[in-house]
Order: sequence, then C-alpha cells, then structure tokens
Amino acid sequence: MVVALAIVAVIPLANFIATSTSRTLFLSRSNDADWFAAMAESPLQTGDIANLRELTVRYQELYDTPVFVVDVDSRVVATSVSGVDVKESDIATALHSTLAGRLPAEPPALWPWRSGEMIVSRPVVNNGSVLGAAVLRVPTENARDQVQRGLLLLLGGLLISIGAIIIGIVRPITRWVLRPLQDLDNATHQITRGALDTRVSTDGRAPELRRLGDSFNSMALSLHQARQREREFVADASHQLRTPLTSARIHIEGLSRLSPTARFALSDIDRLGRIVQRLSRLAGSDRPSTDGDANSEEPLDLAQAVKERLVGWKAVYSADDLELIIGEMVPGGVAPELEVDDILDVLLDNASKYGAPPVEVSVTRDGTEVVMSVRDHGLGLGSRDLKKVGERFWRSAHHREMPGTGLGLAIVRSEAARVGGRVVARPPIGGGLVIEVRVPLIDDYDI
Repeated sequence: MVVALAIVAVIPLANFIATSTSRTLFLSRSNDADWFAAMAESPLQTGDIANLRELTVRYQELYDTPVFVVDVDSRVVATSVSGVDVKESDIATALHSTLAGRLPAEPPALWPWRSGEMIVSRPVVNNGSVLGAAVLRVPTENARDQVQRGLLLLLGGLLISIGAIIIGIVRPITRWVLRPLQDLDNATHQITRGALDTRVSTDGRAPELRRLGDSFNSMALSLHQARQREREFVADASHQLRTPLTSARIHIEGLSRLSPTARFALSDIDRLGRIVQRLSRLAGSDRPSTDGDANSEEPLDLAQAVKERLVGWKAVYSADDLELIIGEMVPGGVAPELEVDDILDVLLDNASKYGAPPVEVSVTRDGTEVVMSVRDHGLGLGSRDLKKVGERFWRSAHHREMPGTGLGLAIVRSEAARVGGRVVARPPIGGGLVIEVRVPLIDDYDI
C-alpha cells in the first residue's frame, strides 16, 4: 500500500518536470520569435526582404534553429532553409492561429519517448493588421534529454524510497519470522556440544513453527534419555563387575604362590579392575582426566611396551591361524599412565574379528607425536563411518550382526585423550583399515 502511494505521488512530479521543461523552452524561443516578427514588419511592407533572409540564416547558424517568415497568404518570403512546407500539420495549425491574430496554445509536454520539433510562431503586426508571421522550428532533443535525466533522478529517488520502506517494514517482519529458526539453530549447536537438556520455546509461534519446535524438543528429549540410559548401563555394568572380580582376585591370589600361570591370571584380573574403573569414568563424564602423580613417573617407552604385549598376542593369532606382523618399532617416551595393554588388546581384537589378515602393528614417530598403528586387510570403512570411529556404542552396519558392544574404540579414544592424544582412522593404500593412536612425545630416545 505504501509503495503504491509512493508511485502515485511520483506521477505528478514526472509530469511537472516534462511540462516545466517544455514551457521554459517555449517561452525562450517565443522571445526570439517576437524579435523576428518585429524585424519583419518593415520588409513585409516594402518588399525588401534581403536583409530579413540574411537574419534568418545567421540565426540558424548561431542557435541551430530553422526560422522562416510568411506573408498574410502563408507564402514563405524569407527562410534559413529551403523546402519549407507550410502545409505540414503542426506548421499549418500554428499559422492558422497566428495569421488570425491569435497566439497559438503552448505545445504539449516533452517526453523522452516522443520526437519532433516545437513550432513557435508570432504574428507580424502593423497598426493592428496582421502582415504575416515569424515561425521557429525549434529542435527538442536537448530538452528531452534534460527531461530524461530528471525522470531518472526521480526514478532513483523512488527506488531508494521504496527500498527504505521495504527495509523499514519487511526487515522487522523477517526477523520475527526467522527468530524461531535462529533459536533452533542455536539449540542445535548446543546439543552438538553435549548440552542435551537444551530446549526451544514454542510460545507465540506460528502453527508450523510450533510443530517444528515440538518435534525438535521431542528429538532432544529422546537423545537425552538415550544418553542417560547408556550411562546407566555402563555404570551398572561396571558396578556389577566389581564384586566377581574382587572374589576372583582373592582366589587367584592364593594360587599365585604355587603357579606362574596364576600370577599371569592375577595380572589380568588387575587389568580388568582398571577397565571397570575406566568404564565408570566413561559413564560419569565426557572429559578426560589425568592422574595427579603422573609427572612423578618415568616416561613409558611405547615401542617396548607394545613388543612385550605382542608376545602373548602372537600365540593367540597363531592358535586362530592368523598372521600377525610386527612392523617398525621406533623408541619414544610417552606418558606413563597410558594403558598400552588395554589399547592394543582392543585394536588387535577388532582387527581379528572385523578385519582380515595379515594384521600389522608398528610404532613410529610423526613430529612431536608417537604413533601406534594397527592395520588389517579387511573391507575397511566408508568415509562416513570413519568419522564415527570412537563414538560410544557405535558399530558399522557391516558388523552389527557380529558380537560386540561398540565400546572398545570409545575406551581407546578415552585412554588416548587422558594423555593428550587422539585416535585417527584412515583407509590405507591397498585396502583395509588403519587405526592410529597418536600421543605426545615426552622423551626423545636415541634411535
């Protein structure tokens, strides 16, 4: 409505520009026509028109405007150009009024999309008698260009006004409409950061946006409840495992004095106890924690720890007729609290169940990191699945029918994070899957 009113207001302004420009040109050339009429009075009476012809030629040369003088019978007696046709419609109309002693009406407004000359005529009068007429054929190109510039400026002002109106009216409406979507976007970012109790308000929203907000809140509630159930499951499982582990340790501890095998079993029982503790940490917090006395211990040589653990795994793989390759082992000191046995057990167990032989284990250095790599030659994972490696309870679609909980790599990632490390999954050249555990290098042993 406001835009329509602005357009309606512009129309009279445009007409004023065209009319005023036309009137200014007409009045200016009317003065010249009056002067010619005065100069033609004597020649028309005496018949000596030589000087009058010279005046018309000089005027056209100076102002680029053709001019001619006619007698009372509309015969051309002096002209700056040849071939004047007094029967042309505009000229004949102007002469009819002028020779009758009347001033012709003002010409119509000059618009850029029209063309043609402006005819300005004035009567040659002596003692009240009309002797003839002086006629100017005024070019209008410059005047029309002037009108066009004025209209363009007016149009520009109109567009600016409409733009200001649109910004002033539409922008607040747009903000009001988009505010619920911005709230949804902010809430989504909060949920991705772990704040699963985030909700969006649906009060005062449009019905469609209210339904969208309700659906989002339902989804967030489902995620929150699912995460809570996961934590409760892990907490319950770790709690239920403590009692049988304690009982088993008591029984095996009594046998460890008699049998070396029992001593190895006791070591595994202790390791299971540490696993239960880490499950409790996984259930209680997403943040990695470090022990306060870690800095007081000597750095752990990751390559040496891996080689010691691989002794037992060599026997396990051989019993299952699987090939285990011990690759490059580069010494490098890492944080002593890193649970190398647990990490390697998870990676080698996954490689034997979900991958394909041969399985290769290596320890290398990459800048300021020590890298423990386990590679298999199975089907590997797609690009989407690679990004999800290490998420709790996540399992690839290819492996969901196989035994497993989806916690192994989550524990590995948590262990690496405890010492400032990370887990990287990538497809190697030649197929398969490589899982890299990258931890900071603490002590640079000589190679």
